[in-house]
Amino acid sequence: MPPRIATQDALHALFHPRAVAVVGASDDTTKFGYIVLTNVRAAGFTGGVYGVSRRLQQVEGIPCVPDIAALPKTVDVAFLSIPAEATVQAVRDCARAGLRAVIVGSAGYAESLDAGGAERQCELQRVAAEEGIRIVGPNCNGIYNAHGPVSIGFNTAHAKRQKPGGIAIFSHSGALFDAMAGRLAMLGAGLSLFASAGNEADLSVLDYMEYAIGHAPTQVIALLVDSLDDGARFRALALRAQAAGKHVVALKIGTSDAGAAAAVAHSSRLAGDAASYAALFQASGVAQVATLEGLMTASALLDRFGPCPGALGALSTSGAGASLIADRCAALGIKLADFAPETHAAIDAHKVFSRIGNPLDLGIFGGMRRSGDVPALLLADPGVSVGLALVHSMNPWQGDPIRAALARAREASGKPLLIVAPGGMPAEERATYETRGMPVFTETDILLEGIGALMTALPAPMPERAQAAAPLLPARALTEPESLRLLAGFGVPVVPTIECATSDEAAGAATRVGYPVVLKGVAEGVAHKSDLGLVKVGLRDEPALRQAFADLGCARVVVQAMVAGELEAIAGVNRAEGVGLVLLAGLGGIYAEALHDVATWKLPIDRAAIAAKLSRSSLGRVLASPRWKHPDAAATFVDLLVALQDAALALGERLQAIDVNPVILGASGAVAVDALVVPRP
Repeated sequence: MPPRIATQDALHALFHPRAVAVVGASDDTTKFGYIVLTNVRAAGFTGGVYGVSRRLQQVEGIPCVPDIAALPKTVDVAFLSIPAEATVQAVRDCARAGLRAVIVGSAGYAESLDAGGAERQCELQRVAAEEGIRIVGPNCNGIYNAHGPVSIGFNTAHAKRQKPGGIAIFSHSGALFDAMAGRLAMLGAGLSLFASAGNEADLSVLDYMEYAIGHAPTQVIALLVDSLDDGARFRALALRAQAAGKHVVALKIGTSDAGAAAAVAHSSRLAGDAASYAALFQASGVAQVATLEGLMTASALLDRFGPCPGALGALSTSGAGASLIADRCAALGIKLADFAPETHAAIDAHKVFSRIGNPLDLGIFGGMRRSGDVPALLLADPGVSVGLALVHSMNPWQGDPIRAALARAREASGKPLLIVAPGGMPAEERATYETRGMPVFTETDILLEGIGALMTALPAPMPERAQAAAPLLPARALTEPESLRLLAGFGVPVVPTIECATSDEAAGAATRVGYPVVLKGVAEGVAHKSDLGLVKVGLRDEPALRQAFADLGCARVVVQAMVAGELEAIAGVNRAEGVGLVLLAGLGGIYAEALHDVATWKLPIDRAAIAAKLSRSSLGRVLASPRWKHPDAAATFVDLLVALQDAALALGERLQAIDVNPVILGASGAVAVDALVVPRP
């Protein structure tokens, strides 16, 4: 068996081939065998280009050979433009002809409803492993290296000479390549690399991401992903990219949580796909956007300015414009800076009426004679990392003083100052901003997406926590008493719980615990005991306890002390596909899923990051409210979350989910009164 070509060596050959072949070359202009072959040449590739066809001698002057074995030894990469049924043998033939990588463009593999599709993909993987060759795809449209130039693919963008630049795009959707490249061109930005990952039978988005970290021209890595196959590797690569001075921005598509509907644990339902990926991106310091336009805008801004962690300082030529920016920042989660007292005082000295705020309305200063220094004062504020000005098209007598003031502010601060003109402006007027280093945009929300990416906070280093030894888990969900005992061993504060098999045992346990008590039936894998009538609360004496025991009709029960509190929370851990273990917390109790209001963290995470994000959640705002009378409960709840993390990391690959619901918050701090631990299937 030949040695498998190292991933990064294969990717270097893929993006820098000496010669390229298209298997299945055609002279039919509608066929991929023609389109890919002519695209290679049209994009300016200077190496050898060959077609493989039993019928043709040449296509548009490009020579063809009758079979793969007849290709010159300089051919490193082939695009397979042939049906899925013929591809497995062609991959084997390419490997034996000395090629280092193949791009499988055809569909009909694991994505297909055809029962044979998944089997064909497994065959591709097997052949690649046996022969050592590496595979892009299948079900993809190719790759592009704008610095080569190398274009091997059939998308419209593959036929064009893309402007070389610093932005690499790796995508599970090849069909959007032209839209993304076109948007970059509109923004004046340039492309470095592109790869359509397809089904990832072999090479994955993470492999391309790793290659781009070491690719000198690449400064920004833009990811359009359905899913990732290894969240821990992604996080490690993102940190490597940052260490190398490169920036990562991601658009996650397919964020439906329908797949969690059948899960046993609340945590698996609440920490769905979208929330889990958002937690992964945040922990990795990766900017996340919600639209394709936002992905390219964020990439272009990061390429030009680099990360600018902090907050936004904004101004407008009208009060309505300032209000609009404030509204859209609130809707999109963009942080507006709180001015330092000295900034507020300095700006306030210039106003004629109204009050100072962020965003600022330039109209309150009574003209540019009084407000000429205001943009510079705003950008000089220590909390402002990026500036935004909403303007309209203006005649020179009106606009020149404003543009001059904005330019002075940008030059003095060295911070990005971005212009949004929703109504557009003539090219000459636009140039008066852009030649002074202030790029002009016309779409407010898209620009704010990009600004959010610029301001994404860099992550704290991954905490190194000593992992305690964890007990073995059974091949079933743990019962409530088993779950509580396990979590208590990691420091989770739990309610006193006694397991009983008879009415007499329950009565004795209640006496020891002290009335009033709670009686619960013990049932394996049940996350909603109250829905099944298995929870009896407020039992104040022995007759009530014995009656409740009889009503439950369970072989085993638990007796628990009644824990007084004023608020119910949920805490838990879920293993998200492609992400890994995710910690969550939010408002809880029997309505936890209806509220669906949780904060999530990708593990591992440090205590400060847990506390910071919790404080911004609905639960955190309640705990910080003046009406909340138990100030120690928030810190105790954070301690509980840290202990949950310790349990999850110790259980590791054996764990699927943990539910602690409810956690009672009040004078006693935070106490877990119910729990469910679910081993990984």
